[in-house]
Amino acid sequence: MTLYVVVLYAHLLGAVALFTGQGIEWAASSLFRGASSAEQVRAWLRVFRVSPPLSGIGIAVLLLSGGYLASLSGTMKQGWIPATLLAIGAALLLGIVVIMPRMNKIRKAVPSLNEPVNAELRSRLSDPVLLSAIRIRLLLAVGILYLMAAKVPFTPSLVTLLIALVIGLISSAPVWRRPIGY
Repeated sequence: MTLYVVVLYAHLLGAVALFTGQGIEWAASSLFRGASSAEQVRAWLRVFRVSPPLSGIGIAVLLLSGGYLASLSGTMKQGWIPATLLAIGAALLLGIVVIMPRMNKIRKAVPSLNEPVNAELRSRLSDPVLLSAIRIRLLLAVGILYLMAAKVPFTPSLVTLLIALVIGLISSAPVWRRPIGY
């Protein structure tokens, strides 16, 4: 077993961790929209809480191992690398600026007792901006995965990421149309 194989395996595990974390984020955010009591919201928030550390470790491993693999293969100068870094930056920005503050507000709005979900909490749980940001981040990650496989030049990489963004927006359409408390 060579160092290359170990790093490549770590890179694949990083991708699994990232997609698992983002999948948990998508599922939990979708399910807590239908919660009818504070206890149900707390249960989905506990599930959601697994996502940031798992995704964070995944992205860290991906960046470190990917940097090493790219330096070995000479792909650091290929166009898909800077496009990927831009997409990672956009996904991190969505997490820090949009998702984390809204999730913190949801946590603070959950009553301490097991009461029915009130209008303020229902509104936060059904926030289409939050739910769209979660979906867009996952679709950007899917776009990056394609770039890792295709290794296309910069401009086609940006087009690919734009397509991923559009698919993320399209997948968000139902959360903009669905009434609160469906």
